[in-house]
Amino acid sequence: MKNPFENKVLSGLKSCGIEFDYVSKNSPLGVAVSGGADSVSLLLSLASIFDSSCLRVITVDHGIRSEEESGGDAEFVRKVCEDLGVKCLVKKIEHGKIEDVSKESGLSVEAVARNIRYEAFEYFIESENLLALCLAHNQGDLCETLLMRFLQGSGIEGMGGIAQKRGKYVRPLLELSRAEIESYLREKNQLWRTDATNSDTKYLRNRIRNVLVPVLNENFSGWQRAVLGGAKKACADEDFFDGELKKSLAAFEQGRASSLKVGRAYFYSLHPALQRRVFFDSLNKIGFGARFPFYLFEEICAWNSKKTQSLCFEDVKIFLDTDSLSFSRLNGEAQGQKYIESGFSFVFSKENDRAELENLEILAETVPDSQRVQLSFVSKNDGSKKISVPVRLPCIVRSFCAGDKIKMGDGKFKSVSQVFSDWKIPEELRDKVPSVEELCSAQNKRSEIKALIAFHFGFKNWIVE
Repeated sequence: MKNPFENKVLSGLKSCGIEFDYVSKNSPLGVAVSGGADSVSLLLSLASIFDSSCLRVITVDHGIRSEEESGGDAEFVRKVCEDLGVKCLVKKIEHGKIEDVSKESGLSVEAVARNIRYEAFEYFIESENLLALCLAHNQGDLCETLLMRFLQGSGIEGMGGIAQKRGKYVRPLLELSRAEIESYLREKNQLWRTDATNSDTKYLRNRIRNVLVPVLNENFSGWQRAVLGGAKKACADEDFFDGELKKSLAAFEQGRASSLKVGRAYFYSLHPALQRRVFFDSLNKIGFGARFPFYLFEEICAWNSKKTQSLCFEDVKIFLDTDSLSFSRLNGEAQGQKYIESGFSFVFSKENDRAELENLEILAETVPDSQRVQLSFVSKNDGSKKISVPVRLPCIVRSFCAGDKIKMGDGKFKSVSQVFSDWKIPEELRDKVPSVEELCSAQNKRSEIKALIAFHFGFKNWIVE
């Protein structure tokens, strides 16, 4: 009789449509292993359920952390696979590549890392002729994702959580808790690796995991069960809307792969819930993968009283004429403005990089008669109001994160949250105050906040000399 944990993993595979007899040497099961407890427990359980010749492992060294850390994780996974007799592919990303792509594209480091990781996964699935690739997301990850989407204002289309199966990607651990995972590893006397960045509350998921979840655990018994139950209801509702959306496909007029039209009268006749889905599905169809601000969508929904109207965001243009609402991708240098919402982050990597907040324009420019660079913050309401901050590029302009600290004149650090309290900035404005953060470099051994800009709200600024 198999171990109870392994029985749950096997049951999870069946829920994903993977029966025991489907897995073979010629149709192996892939496993993505990072070295953390979740993926190591998944690998160990699958190695107990199936013959090692029926498994293939991939581990990705993203080259973000030090060689000792990320390279150590990859070597740890390789050694575990060697002990189990499982074939392992170590995919090593050139050190610094992900940060470079992030600076060039404006995408977050996490988003770029995910894109590159999944490119490696796709190649791995094809080259190894995998039946499926198992990912180690568990019940805790699912709850964190649901909390994160709720805090980001997701509609019910995002509140179904993490899909157990998507194409050849399967997640057999979604019904298993972190406690069960660690208990299984202790039972097997198996060590695992811990990523130091998991404690960095600069990232939203880490703030949820390390700050919010402990509060919920202490004060709201059974909250996980309630959240997971809500996710199942959201999935059922979204299944209905998916069916309604498919009925709408006749209204789409796809031109090139990068352009699409939706009938004007049809679009504005839709119920708002379906209108939103048609709009964002249109963006997906033309290959726009960035986050589109909801307030801009609401602005477009109010266009129906206009004869013509247009809007550019990032590299997409949305145009309304008498007959249709058109979506098209811009190319080359023809880029739209960069709007940033509350909960924002934008990388400035070169001179003339520009961004726009609700009431600020931000520009990276050379200081006159100098080789130094500064970020200039100009009020859109009164162009004479301007603050400049000397910086080293690359740097980030972002919203407040829990745990942020800024250097004082005596060299000590003060909590940014306390600064906001001292300045008496209302809670609803605090995540709209830009922080200027210089990234790690040869000169800076760690990233540091160099300025807090609040003059456009009638408050002070804090600039570190």
